[in-house]
Amino acid sequence: MSEHDTTAPHPLGVLLATDLGPRCDRATDRAIRLAREHGGPAIAATIVEAGEALAQNVPRHAIPSWYRAPSPQARAERRLHREFADAGTTWDVRVGEGSAGEQLAGILDGGGDMLVVTGPVRQGVLGPAVLGSTVDRLLRRAETSLLMVRERAHADYRHLLVASDFSAPSRAALRRAHALFPEARMTLLHGFQIPMLGLMDTTQDDAIAQTRRQLREEGQAFLHDGLADFGEVELLVEHGDPARLVQQYLETFSPDLVVVGTHGHGAVYELVVGSVARRIVTTTTADTLVVRA
Repeated sequence: MSEHDTTAPHPLGVLLATDLGPRCDRATDRAIRLAREHGGPAIAATIVEAGEALAQNVPRHAIPSWYRAPSPQARAERRLHREFADAGTTWDVRVGEGSAGEQLAGILDGGGDMLVVTGPVRQGVLGPAVLGSTVDRLLRRAETSLLMVRERAHADYRHLLVASDFSAPSRAALRRAHALFPEARMTLLHGFQIPMLGLMDTTQDDAIAQTRRQLREEGQAFLHDGLADFGEVELLVEHGDPARLVQQYLETFSPDLVVVGTHGHGAVYELVVGSVARRIVTTTTADTLVVRA
């Protein structure tokens, strides 16, 4: 599939990946809203890992004769059905067992074009072992779109901040974001740093200004190359650490969603090995859409 085919055919499917914990409540609300909006298949999935099933199997004493202990899978399925009883759309509840990443990837393989919605990764090494490995496994798949929800779903996404390095994955992320949220206003932010800036013959201000002009031209060409049909996209080119610039923009203008593209090399290389994308995903305070090119 070419990068121009990354626009989402409608209706778009929504796959909620939840661990049934409190930090996934906001992701559940957002997934319900998105499913209503797009009208495609809606799947709510939770995976019972071996360690979790073992932890719930605790000895009980003085058990009433009528008590029947539910399996971890039955307990999870009951909770999911209760969550989506009044969702307004029909949800397909899936409860699996084993590796969460492999189980969710299997659902995606047979589900067509789907947006994965989940809770946030935590600070540090891309969250707890289960979620970290799950995100890792999902982003190994080509053309995966993963929405990590941090904020309550008060309204639709109206302003998107796209962190871009003008690469092919950035273009794919931009096109995917526009396909998912075509009515939203978009700002493209490119942060740059100049190696050994203090050793240059010219003044630092001149070097920064010259580099900014060159990169603005590159950014404008990037936007016009197959993206002109998007309408007006605000382009910001700023000197500084890209991850810090994203957070500063969030604190100043409060966009609803941050969009990041990744190559997804190996073990989600762009997100794990200290890269800009990884730092944006783990430090931003807004909902984040990660698109695997």
